[in-house]
Amino acid sequence: MNSFADLPFIDLSIVTFNSQKWLCDFFESLLRQRYPTHRLHLWIRDNDSTDATSDLVTSWLSEHGAAFASATLDRGENVGFGRGHNANLAAGAAPYFLVTNVDLVFAPEAIERAVLRAVEDSDGVAAWEFRQKPYEHPKYYNALTLDVSWVSSACVLFRRDALLRVGGYEPRLFLYGEDVELSYRLRDNGYRLRYCVDAVCWHYTYESVNQIKPAQFFGSTVANVLLRLRYGTWWEALTGLAMYAALFFLPVPVPGRIKGLLANAVRIIRDGPYFARTRRSSSEVFPFNGWDYELARDGAFYEFKELPTNLPLVSIIVRTCKGRVGRVRETVQSVLNQTYPRIELVVVEDGSEYARAFLEEVAQGAKIESVVYQSIPAAGRCVAGNVGLAAARGEFANFLDDDDLLFADHVEVLAAELLSRPALGAVYGLALEVETEIICDEPWEYRELRRFVAYRESFSRAALWHHNYIPIQAIMFRRQLYEKYGGFNAALDRLEDWDLWVRYSQELDYLLVGKVTSLYRVPATHSAASNRQKELDDYYAKALSARSDLRITASPNQILEYAQELAHIMYPVAIPRRVIRNVVRQIPGARYAVSLARSGRSQWAKVRSKSKSDV
Repeated sequence: MNSFADLPFIDLSIVTFNSQKWLCDFFESLLRQRYPTHRLHLWIRDNDSTDATSDLVTSWLSEHGAAFASATLDRGENVGFGRGHNANLAAGAAPYFLVTNVDLVFAPEAIERAVLRAVEDSDGVAAWEFRQKPYEHPKYYNALTLDVSWVSSACVLFRRDALLRVGGYEPRLFLYGEDVELSYRLRDNGYRLRYCVDAVCWHYTYESVNQIKPAQFFGSTVANVLLRLRYGTWWEALTGLAMYAALFFLPVPVPGRIKGLLANAVRIIRDGPYFARTRRSSSEVFPFNGWDYELARDGAFYEFKELPTNLPLVSIIVRTCKGRVGRVRETVQSVLNQTYPRIELVVVEDGSEYARAFLEEVAQGAKIESVVYQSIPAAGRCVAGNVGLAAARGEFANFLDDDDLLFADHVEVLAAELLSRPALGAVYGLALEVETEIICDEPWEYRELRRFVAYRESFSRAALWHHNYIPIQAIMFRRQLYEKYGGFNAALDRLEDWDLWVRYSQELDYLLVGKVTSLYRVPATHSAASNRQKELDDYYAKALSARSDLRITASPNQILEYAQELAHIMYPVAIPRRVIRNVVRQIPGARYAVSLARSGRSQWAKVRSKSKSDV
């Protein structure tokens, strides 16, 4: 788009209810938008506020309304969140419909970035969810395409014709869950939904990380049951009813719990048949995960802060070889999706040059600061990694194997932690282990079966001596460690990363960040997983032998601490958690029992994982 005149008009839909404390900051952020305000139509519906909300909106519109294409305030009874936005949808006519809460402020470029992304996307994409800070929404998203199963209506841009086609929000859901229901209905009608990671809004939905909102607890739980009746299997629907019944017996610290649960039980009896009669019509998979609607990534309350202006360069080093261009394409795309602005991509291809043409295309696209590609004669993974380390210019470095992926905030999270803690040698995040069934190597086709966090260990130098609990792509380290201790040991074709982390931790500590920022793949079939584990077991002794000449200086007190840390290791390296988990899965009914127990135990934590804040 060459000028403001090329930018589409936007209907910006706001529903308020006793929202006076948020309005000033919210409206100021609108005026600061890089997107021209004269292309924005404001549609404000006040749901019978009893505070000064209506008066404040009226006053603000009289002073600033002329800056917008139009501005309309409609007052009425409290009809709920979804029906309020439906009224605004019916009144407007712009091609895009931006739904937002007022307990947030937009970053100056937020609306512009979301709209430009929407204009670039095909008509099959119906929604673009803004990224929330200081607490990112923890739901899972596709690290490559940025597709999501559902979008939060705290701040999301819709394609108007898609909303009209499906009829807008479900009017029988008053508050909470209506965004998930609308998302599922859009997907049921063939639309895709996206996460717009570079369109940021600062959403101040929680006053503290331990806050439990009664309205959210009651609204989310009843919506979950009703959505299971419409979009879940019949087993999932029955499970939802059982979970709801269990809430009467769980000590959830919510005021008026029994009375509220009884009132919602009446709603389920009244509206349940309607949701069951209007069941989905497509073969789409609509996820339910306890009281969540998708696998939640750990780290819901990891707090993002504004990044400083003088950021260091971060080098992402990818090792690859012949026959893996499809893998490299995906891995590199996850790097291109990063929210951190200063990234150098270093790709080393061992024994071939098949990826060269693709990397040249990436370099011409200039979405990151620089792209370095090197092809070397066949020499193995360790040599390729060392060539990458030697070529890297970044102050911080991060390995990324060619079948692993980074979530969009991986570099931002880890680099910010390293930058704020100069005494650390490295930081590492949680990572999803993805059991993957490979269908074809070239073209690269696969099916993901299960995702879970296999390692959650905080840094312990003694434990790291004993076993590796840091996946290679999960850790970012200072490149000065390479300059001091060297690179991979070329004699190790497996566990070379473990050997490296041991040597790099001789003097400086590491830090675990309790947020999922990456994923790595493991074989899904039992035979392939067993063969992989046997290879690792065979190299365990070699890795121990490789460090036989390593010496550290420690005080007697430190030695005692190391001994205590080793005494608390919960499982031997030869029996990984996934092996134990696979055994448990073979016990009839065990998976369901564990799932139900987890759902009950984490009920009040789950419903706090931000479907949307009160309006």
